[in-house]
Amino acid sequence: MGFDRIVCLANSYKHDHRCVAGISLVTKHWVRLVGRRVPGCLTLKETCYPDGRQAALMDVFEVELGEKCGSNCHPEDVYVTGKPWQPVRRFDEPRDAKFLAAYVSKGPAILQGYGDRVYGRKIEGTPVEKSLELIHPEDLWWWIREEAGKRKNRAIFRAGHVVRTRYDLAVTDPVWLDQLKLLPAGIYPHAFFFKAKPPSTFLSVSLSEPFEGFHYKLVAGVVTLPV
Repeated sequence: MGFDRIVCLANSYKHDHRCVAGISLVTKHWVRLVGRRVPGCLTLKETCYPDGRQAALMDVFEVELGEKCGSNCHPEDVYVTGKPWQPVRRFDEPRDAKFLAAYVSKGPAILQGYGDRVYGRKIEGTPVEKSLELIHPEDLWWWIREEAGKRKNRAIFRAGHVVRTRYDLAVTDPVWLDQLKLLPAGIYPHAFFFKAKPPSTFLSVSLSEPFEGFHYKLVAGVVTLPV
């Protein structure tokens, strides 16, 4: 497919590897990048620039794309070649905020419905139109809880401009999880993490691959912009 420039909106955990997704500044469509070393994933090394830095949220980087490899649950998937990614700039100018605003979901439904998951059989019969969505959440809270000796990290928020729906989704953004790891179990308002006024915050929500009969909706990227 050739070279493309991607604004990174997710670089999240996927099993023991990574899932990187964003919006192409060439085609203006969402794209999820997939390597060939691990099925459906990228290794950590594949997400790094030549100087060793990882692609960060709101980076624009240049990448050479191979053929498309979309599936019923991930229509945006495309292979990357082995050429290193090259950083271009940060996506933090006023015009960039306007660009992102055009991709924000306006309705209360997120990725095929109002719950935290989609039934696998439904997607087997009918491919989804999209598996990535940008949300501007309202009343955002972070819930850290312990279950059977395991730590669970959830984002609780409302979506929708007119009719609003409450969501409770698992978090897979490594940078945000590093902040949550520093805290004891509890429920924290989003403002807790900022000394001054919280920045404008967007959530990149991704549909997972099938797991125990369902595709789960995941907060794969926590994107912040200065107010």
